[in-house]
Amino acid sequence: MGRANMLETVLRRNALGRELQAFLATIPPPLPNLLATARPQEVLVFMQSQFILGHAGSLLPGMTDPVASPSGVSGALSHFATLFEELGRRGPYDETTGSGNPCDSHEVKRYKQGYTRVLQEAGYQESSAVPLTKPKADLLLAYLDQQIELSASPFQKLSLARYALLCLFAWDSAMRGKEGGKLCLADFHYMDKTPIFPSTGYVSGLPLPTKVMSLPTHGTKTNKRSRIHQEPIPLSVGPQPLLCFLTRLWSYMEECHAAGFTPSHSLFRPEAPNHSSFKEAPYSTSSFIHRIHKHLGDSGLDNGETSHSFRRGTLQATSQAAIDSSLAISAGRAAAARHGRIKTPHIVDLYLSPHRHWARFKP
Repeated sequence: MGRANMLETVLRRNALGRELQAFLATIPPPLPNLLATARPQEVLVFMQSQFILGHAGSLLPGMTDPVASPSGVSGALSHFATLFEELGRRGPYDETTGSGNPCDSHEVKRYKQGYTRVLQEAGYQESSAVPLTKPKADLLLAYLDQQIELSASPFQKLSLARYALLCLFAWDSAMRGKEGGKLCLADFHYMDKTPIFPSTGYVSGLPLPTKVMSLPTHGTKTNKRSRIHQEPIPLSVGPQPLLCFLTRLWSYMEECHAAGFTPSHSLFRPEAPNHSSFKEAPYSTSSFIHRIHKHLGDSGLDNGETSHSFRRGTLQATSQAAIDSSLAISAGRAAAARHGRIKTPHIVDLYLSPHRHWARFKP
């Protein structure tokens, strides 16, 4: 995550913390009236009586006043969870001892689920991500390649190349940003399901295969079961090296190895705090989103896209290509379902909808 974006997140978190503490200060003793002693009950009373009206953005049919969106409520509770962790309140909340994180409790989890259900029943509908088009995806990649050439620092070249690689994988695999960020070397297999890389990590000099499969280590949102039950994601060498994920992957890992940053587990590693090395960890969705906004903005291409724009965009492009070749809409829906590993027809329709994202366009 960029320093400016990280600072913005911290400032928002601290502002919400001050709001919660101001509310807690109005509670008379002996009830808990400090962040250090607050229970899930106090957090939820604040959310229901203060937050959803004070941070309103959704006006629903039959309502006279707007309320906070489900994503806004979820984001606020996530900020509070971090604040409690910073105070040393870690782990599931224990009602008996009052220890643990109040946001890591059944009450708060049920509140989030219930709030979303209530708003959906009242007519609330989340806006879908703005789909990224193939021409814009190619322009973004060309811009990143230009920045790689202009970068004077070898590490920054690798950092930008890592992001370009993640963009290519997100498009080719149709995986969500969070799932793509977790990609690790152990996920790559030959077509007979033999692992490509040893358990110790990348080994220089491995020949580039023409076709591989990715088997996610962890369950995905589409399929929450273990790797053995995951659908393989086929990846092939393409005719254009700069637009081919596998070709660039092998080149990237060789460059990392030569520079002393050989991957041992995670592929898309975040930068360490010193910005001169990688941290052995998955790449977070928030970092991916911030990078998308930065690079699309810097290149003059930004129209409100986010990490999920890659999945929506590639599924729509896959559908249109199938329709163009077969002249059958049903072929397009089937192709999108296969590419996105989606089993439910209704979900396919949501991804292919041409208008669900209109509310997210930048004015």
